Order: sequence, then C-alpha cells, then structure tokens
Amino acid sequence: MIARKLRQDSRILPLARRNLRKWTKLDGSNVRPVFKEWNSILTRLNAVEIAKFLCSDTPMARRLRQSSPFAGVLTKAEREAIRTSHEKKGA
Repeated sequence: MIARKLRQDSRILPLARRNLRKWTKLDGSNVRPVFKEWNSILTRLNAVEIAKFLCSDTPMARRLRQSSPFAGVLTKAEREAIRTSHEKKGA
C-alpha cells in the first residue's frame, strides 16, 4: 500500500527522509547499519524505483521493510484494512 501511494505521490519521500534523519540523529555517532542502507536507497533511487523495491521479495527488501522510514504514510484506516486482510488470510 505504501508503494502504491508513493507511485501516486512522490511527495511522500520527504516524510521518509525526515523520519530517517530523526532516527539517525537519535543514534548519535553509532548509526545503525539499517539506517545507512535506507539512506542509500532514499538518496540514490527515485520514487518509482523505491516503490518497486518496497514490493520486491528479496531478502534485503524483506529485512529493510521491518524498519521502514515510511512510518506515518498510511492512515489509521489503511493500516486497519491491512491488518484485517492479514487476519482473513490466516483464518
């Protein structure tokens, strides 16, 4: 869902970049490798390429989705729809 929103509105990227800057700053001089990886992605790829990465099933993409800087992009209703969809699949 985040990838779909990103394809429709590349203005979402600044939110992810702000989140990442804030998290990196909190780490001080000992920045987590995952944040460095996200920084590389957010600075080197365009919105379409990032959306494609978010949807990919590579080990790296699966791992980085666990610490996505796109927190805050989805509305409460969108998050609830995802949760409900996953519950139905598991039932």
